[in-house]
Amino acid sequence: MAFVTLETDDANGLVNLLVSQIIDNAGIGPDGKAKLRKWRTERSSGTAEMADLTLALNEELGQEIDERARKLIKRKGRYVSTAGKRG
Repeated sequence: MAFVTLETDDANGLVNLLVSQIIDNAGIGPDGKAKLRKWRTERSSGTAEMADLTLALNEELGQEIDERARKLIKRKGRYVSTAGKRG
């Protein structure tokens, strides 16, 4: 598996950017905006929630990179599966 390493500050910046874009551009109502702001505040830099989210982001990004690499290799005809084989 490919491993992506986002530092907590990087992940926090990404979350802040995404939530801000959603709040500003998604056309959601005041109640929805308030809930998003609360969610973002609960995941501020230095919190356990942000550390957990950073770990989850790193894992998901790594899996996505692996999957795209597998698809590219299969498309190029170089993929040989070793799943289920014992050596």
